Amino acid sequence: MNLRQALGKSRRLSEDEINIVPVMNLFMILIPFLLLTATFVKLAIIDLALPTLDGSGVGESTLPIEDLTVMVITIDASGFIIKTSSKDYPQIPLRTNEYDYQELSRQLAEIKKLFPRLTDVVISPTAEVRYQIIVRVLDRCREIGFPNFSISG
Repeated sequence: MNLRQALGKSRRLSEDEINIVPVMNLFMILIPFLLLTATFVKLAIIDLALPTLDGSGVGESTLPIEDLTVMVITIDASGFIIKTSSKDYPQIPLRTNEYDYQELSRQLAEIKKLFPRLTDVVISPTAEVRYQIIVRVLDRCREIGFPNFSISG
């Protein structure tokens, strides 16, 4: 016999009352589980300085118009393709299913020797290229001496 029965106050739930204790128990388990398994997103920002020809922008191009050379690096599933206004370089194919960043650095250094005042690069990735690969290419370009990037899609 429990206390309610002893006091004569036996009370039953009527049909209008809803028992929310099971729902509260569920939330007491579910909320800490969701908080523990949540992945919080960390955003990184890449500073892109776009070149201008009039010399008024932040990414000011130091090239006179007659020396203007455009370099485009295309990234696709088969590798890298580097093109400049004056020359197309051979494709840098994948090596054991990985992009060949050493060969990319070598060709970028060769281009830097030919065009020492060139600082601008246009990166043109295809849709299937992962963001991490683009960041690695941008890092290689910055290391060689091409600090101004443009990304074309």
